Amino acid sequence: MQKWFLALFALLITLSLPGCEDAPSEKMTEAFPAPVYRWGTVRDRTLVLWGNREDLQRPYLASAFDRYREMTGNTVRIESFSHQELAERLEAAFSGGGTAEQPDLLLSFGGVNIEHLDPDAHFYDFTAAPWVDDLTDTALNQTLFNGKVIGLPYWEASVSGILYNKDLFRQYGIDVPRTQRAFLDACEKLLRQGVTPVYLPFAEPTMLLYQFPMDSILRDQRVLDALNEGRLNYAELPGMGDIVDWYRTMAERGYFGSAYANNGWNGMDPAMRGGRYAMMICWDTWLYTDFTGDPSRFGIMPAFMGVPEQGTFEGPNLALLIANRHSPRLDAAVDLVTFMADPYNYNVTLAGLYTAPVFKNQIGSVSTPQYIEKQQEIEQLFCDSTAWTRVRGFSQADAAYIQRHMLEPGYDTEACLRDMDASRINRAGPPPVPDAAASGTQRKDVPRAE
Repeated sequence: MQKWFLALFALLITLSLPGCEDAPSEKMTEAFPAPVYRWGTVRDRTLVLWGNREDLQRPYLASAFDRYREMTGNTVRIESFSHQELAERLEAAFSGGGTAEQPDLLLSFGGVNIEHLDPDAHFYDFTAAPWVDDLTDTALNQTLFNGKVIGLPYWEASVSGILYNKDLFRQYGIDVPRTQRAFLDACEKLLRQGVTPVYLPFAEPTMLLYQFPMDSILRDQRVLDALNEGRLNYAELPGMGDIVDWYRTMAERGYFGSAYANNGWNGMDPAMRGGRYAMMICWDTWLYTDFTGDPSRFGIMPAFMGVPEQGTFEGPNLALLIANRHSPRLDAAVDLVTFMADPYNYNVTLAGLYTAPVFKNQIGSVSTPQYIEKQQEIEQLFCDSTAWTRVRGFSQADAAYIQRHMLEPGYDTEACLRDMDASRINRAGPPPVPDAAASGTQRKDVPRAE
């Protein structure tokens, strides 16, 4: 019945809301005039939500929680922490002792990021929830752990690549590159004009974003499995050496500027506003969430970071609202998630947000002009976020070894990859015992880079 109800309203949207991206907000209530799912079944509860401090500052989350309180009388008490504080609290809460304080809900990215918390044992299984069919394929992939839907993706869905200043490219007659070689040529032309080609927030290791080109390597499931099962290491991963060498090449040629080691997150906005830098590795929605300049001056191109030859766009990393299955208020936690997954509600709280749709019936949000302009190219070169969510032990912080590779001439590619891999393996622990089929697969069977 619920699937039929969704289909009916999708038809109404098609008939009554042409150009739905530009539809005024009142049309959303016309399309979904009543709740689609059953929620509001529990009253006067207070739910405790844990999450990272920066992640919990999203306005649409506050809007959803306020709307839930108004409609049900239930409240959400947010307890926010730094990355380290949250990691320590979660480790204590779900280590198995059962004595530490636990949240009712957790806002976290999924996949291998939460593997150490044993989701099968501790997190509610939403696989049979009616809203699962309303998720886009990209969103659904981010919810899965061991084949189960462990949380509701409630986040902006960005597309990542390289943002570029259209005015500077036009001024100096530079075509938007379509290959790795053309990208380096564009950098050289900009440098000769006194423009630093790329702003790199080097002081923040996690902002080197080396996972973008990795995603293209890991599209082959056999490569991903071999890496996770210990049959491949980073040095043997096809193209991985090209990725870390790209950073050194860019630094040595001056394409990050002479003082790039001092650049950090706080410099991103002024760098893009000022015109001294032409490009930055980033995601399209940053232009509408953090940038104080004119977003229309910028376009997005693929991430040309060593591999693949035509560059790549990375799909979104979506934070999930996860329910603690041991919570004494589990019924209320599931009720809140159902409420937030209802198009009757999310089309109000996500109205006007610059994002690709997370839900199939998401009609109030807006795709960025950068995405619309490059939609066909994005569809051709798009990769799901794989390294960050599916490589065991992966951490953006391991870019610290890439930083060293850039700064120390004697610290070569082999040493960099060896140290990155050791850090990843130490974090992940022993690889899972391969089954009979996997154990018969030798390294020679793993496809190499094209």
